[in-house]
Amino acid sequence: MPVTLRQLRYFRALAEQGSFSRAAEKVCITQPALSIQIRELEATLGGLVVERESRGVVLTRLGRIAFEQTIRILDETKLLETLGIRLEDGPVHASVGVLSTLAPYLLPGVMERLKAASPRIEIRIVETSGEALISELVAGRLDAAIISRPLGLPGLCERVLFEDRFLLAGQAERLAPLRENSCDAVSPAELARADVGPLLTLGDDDCLAAQVVGVCLMWRIREARCGAGSLATLTRLVAQGAGLTLLPETAAATESAASPDLCFLRFAAPEPSRRIVLAHRAAAEGQRWVDVLADTVTKTGQALVSDAAAAVGNLPARGLPRPENLAEAA
Repeated sequence: MPVTLRQLRYFRALAEQGSFSRAAEKVCITQPALSIQIRELEATLGGLVVERESRGVVLTRLGRIAFEQTIRILDETKLLETLGIRLEDGPVHASVGVLSTLAPYLLPGVMERLKAASPRIEIRIVETSGEALISELVAGRLDAAIISRPLGLPGLCERVLFEDRFLLAGQAERLAPLRENSCDAVSPAELARADVGPLLTLGDDDCLAAQVVGVCLMWRIREARCGAGSLATLTRLVAQGAGLTLLPETAAATESAASPDLCFLRFAAPEPSRRIVLAHRAAAEGQRWVDVLADTVTKTGQALVSDAAAAVGNLPARGLPRPENLAEAA
């Protein structure tokens, strides 16, 4: 008996919902009818795809492999079913995930540009961590995601949008010794030798925290303090003298405006950065909304980077004191 698309849709619902009752409700059939379809699928595949447990179901090894293939087949089916529609300039509804460390700074400009470029594209935003975005994208619950590294996963298409470089941020007093030795750019080695206090980062489960610690491997490990829930929290803390942090350029202008005492230093070349990427399901390849979204995010990101460049370039005018000035003030 051949595998049917109905069976695959029911199997996908079961795998995602984790129970027969919730899956049956999602696909609008009775639980016994769903069980029959799953048993027929298992008979065709020659093994169990789920194991029944008291709390629901878990995928077997065969089930995990079959689920990956199911996602690809249903994506290609969706592509075929919408072949005519996607060539028309009709309204488009898409679910797009955005990194929580990027969304507050990027989204206002993206939504404004997107509305001007194509008012018929409606985006539902999901803001969360990188790992959660990848899971949602692979599971098919997101159409696209704006993330900070290429994935190289089967069934996904990717395009690089822009580079988001890191800036060293903190109070003027903490940055002054670094400016004395390096003027307007600091190397990791100089940072390691300087007595500038702790490095503050986001919680361990955030991908940006891992990137920051990776940049500062030479930092005294005992002085790396993780746990802040947002970049806004980090910048408020370092602006009050609690330590230093690494801030993406996309956040610099906004956080600088919110914390006037916040100052910046660039890193010496090659500057550490995160690469902002648009990843989307293969079924969306060639659809106009993907090109429009990619172009919009790129332009917005580049504008934020330009704003950051202006802010960092104005450091002397903003009164970042030289060490000798600090001594006089003391």
